[in-house]
Amino acid sequence: MKRKFFRSNIFCIFLLIIFVPLIHGHQQNQNRQRERRGRANVFTIKGKVIDWGKNYVEKALVLIPEISKSAKTDKSGSFEITQIPQGRYHVEVYAEGFLDYSSDPFNIREDNLRYQIVLMKKIEEEIVVTASRTQKLYNETAVKTEILSNREITAKAPSNLADALYETTGIRIENDCQNCNFTQCRINGMPGKYSQILIDSSPIISAMTGVYGLEQLPAEMIDRIEIVKGGGSVLYGGNAIAGVINVLTKEPKENNSHIKLQQEVISGKPFTNIGFQSSVISKDLNTKGYLYASYQKREHVDLNGDGFSELGNINNTSFGFNFFNDFLSIHSKVKVSLFRIFEERRGGNLFQKPPHETNTTEWIKTDQLGLSSEWEQSFSEKMNYVLSFSLVNSKRNTYYGSHKDPNAYGKTENPLLFLNSQVNYQIGEHVLSMGAQHKRDEINDEAIGYNRIIENIYHETGVFIQDDFKIGKTFSFLSGLRLNKHTVLDKLIITPRVSVLINFSRDIAFRTSFSTGFRAPQVFDEDLHISQVGGEGMMIVNSPELKEETSYSLYSGLDYGKQIGGNLIQLSIEGFYNKLSDTFVLQEIERIENARIMERINGSGSKVYGLSLEAGLVLGPRFSLATGWTFQRTKRYEPEPCFNAREYFKTPKIYGHFDLKYENDKLVNLNISGDYTGPMKVPHYAGYIPEDILETTKSFFVINLKLRKPINISENSKISILFGIHNLFDSYQGDFDLGVDRDSGYVYGPRKPRTFYTTFQFSL
Repeated sequence: MKRKFFRSNIFCIFLLIIFVPLIHGHQQNQNRQRERRGRANVFTIKGKVIDWGKNYVEKALVLIPEISKSAKTDKSGSFEITQIPQGRYHVEVYAEGFLDYSSDPFNIREDNLRYQIVLMKKIEEEIVVTASRTQKLYNETAVKTEILSNREITAKAPSNLADALYETTGIRIENDCQNCNFTQCRINGMPGKYSQILIDSSPIISAMTGVYGLEQLPAEMIDRIEIVKGGGSVLYGGNAIAGVINVLTKEPKENNSHIKLQQEVISGKPFTNIGFQSSVISKDLNTKGYLYASYQKREHVDLNGDGFSELGNINNTSFGFNFFNDFLSIHSKVKVSLFRIFEERRGGNLFQKPPHETNTTEWIKTDQLGLSSEWEQSFSEKMNYVLSFSLVNSKRNTYYGSHKDPNAYGKTENPLLFLNSQVNYQIGEHVLSMGAQHKRDEINDEAIGYNRIIENIYHETGVFIQDDFKIGKTFSFLSGLRLNKHTVLDKLIITPRVSVLINFSRDIAFRTSFSTGFRAPQVFDEDLHISQVGGEGMMIVNSPELKEETSYSLYSGLDYGKQIGGNLIQLSIEGFYNKLSDTFVLQEIERIENARIMERINGSGSKVYGLSLEAGLVLGPRFSLATGWTFQRTKRYEPEPCFNAREYFKTPKIYGHFDLKYENDKLVNLNISGDYTGPMKVPHYAGYIPEDILETTKSFFVINLKLRKPINISENSKISILFGIHNLFDSYQGDFDLGVDRDSGYVYGPRKPRTFYTTFQFSL
């Protein structure tokens, strides 16, 4: 019995020794197979997060809520989520300043899935600086600020600042000379001399450089533009009566470079524009540099075949750089900028001959050198200090003459210095800003042939205080006061401003502003451009009794903005009223050989009032429509002497624009836009015609077409090709004066006739 039990146990032990390893091995094989099957069912999602401007979105949180897995995007907008089991999921994305994103549910059945997620910015997250000289969210700013973003400016394919401002509600860019084509920007019907153009919040566009400045500042210099309508003198001094246009230059966000070649054809004549931009950022992100250059060359165009140009020659070379450095240890930041602009422009006839051997020539050779610096120091979260200076030295050689006049040569030098000091301090819900500014504007002008020598130095000093007070999420009050002292004025000038913001809801905001302004008398404003009328030049002198112009401005309006999913609706209505007192007017006091002497005196005053309407509709990432219209009236309190007219000249009662876009990088980006200018009164002086006439122009409707196709070469390199037609149906002035005695100022309507252009841009 024992022997049988022993034998059976030995047999069982033998079976265990043989089969247990086999069973264990089989189980291990099964486990390995399960692991392999498990690994086969684990996937990875990779992708990029960008905004609608094709910019990378950094630090966005990408989440798969079903399994609580997430990742953050890097500097290139890239993310990666690994170890995702097979299943049905959706992706959510959260980023500061953007609408939350949630994808449709999807099934994961393959590895290395790639996604491109496009986020839409919240409309209230725009940062503006012009209205209060402090950085603020737009929805918290009591003064309405219109923003032309870098994306909007790029879509216009501009060559210069004038092109970038085109098709903006309440703004008209007009050509005012048949010879040299100098331009001005009218804000709500008021002439360009009442607007202040800033570069990085500094008023360094002088009376002289402002004549051609809109076309001299290259598009490569511009990052974005902020426009504040109404009196801005409390912060920026004189001339900011109609409004402020602040050109903000670029601060790099990433390392990249762009090369642009744009070729236009106007009536068979070429206009070439070459641009270069390059941004460099250090590894620690504390040091940044931005370099740009531009070259523009246009041949003169004779549209009516009389041998005299309607569009003159332009040869412009510009370059500059911005340098930034953050000193984190002492909580400060410095910016240094430099630019140089060389331009030669000429209009008239006989371009191959010297100016004094022609029938009519306006020739201007300009050299501008600008240097600026800004130091920003943060003492705490509630207090910071800004110290800045800007210096622009402008030199010009000119010829404004006709009938082979050897005396029409001149030269001008205009150094302009601006100093600014400002401290901002937060006390509870109040942000107090106090500052002092000084501007030195020197004019040295010689026209020896006319025995005209002007040597003037103007000093303007201002001290201001401003209180920005916020009550909850509903009310904001902005009040400010400035004391101004100008060397040509015997008294202090006080310019107050009060603005109120009421956020009725998240979607509806009401703004109203009251402000005053002033404009000091100077010899040089747009009159530095000496118009040729009937072959004669004009010179301007100031009356000994001339005093400043003053203004009162009232602006009120409602803004509505609603985002529904990926769609956006925006509506705006704004009323405006501007009253001018002691308006500057010209009267003839003497005639000399080939020139008329005009004296600037004070007139009685005038007013401009009206209504602006804007609407925008964005339907997903593909379609958008924007339109804006201005209805306005102008009235002089006393008729002007030449035509007994009370209306402003070259000021239509209605003008507006529309812009329709379809964006699809895989197919093509299509842009159709239009610009309407209603009838207006335009003076037509004798010369070519026998006597002075006040003309009423017809209306103009300009249609523009652009097609753009981006081509990705690699992850960081792409080519963009654009073809466009400006003024498709050639809606253009048809009654230009002819010959040497023409009135060169009899110009109205669109700036360009039908123009074909193509743009090639390479980015890396």
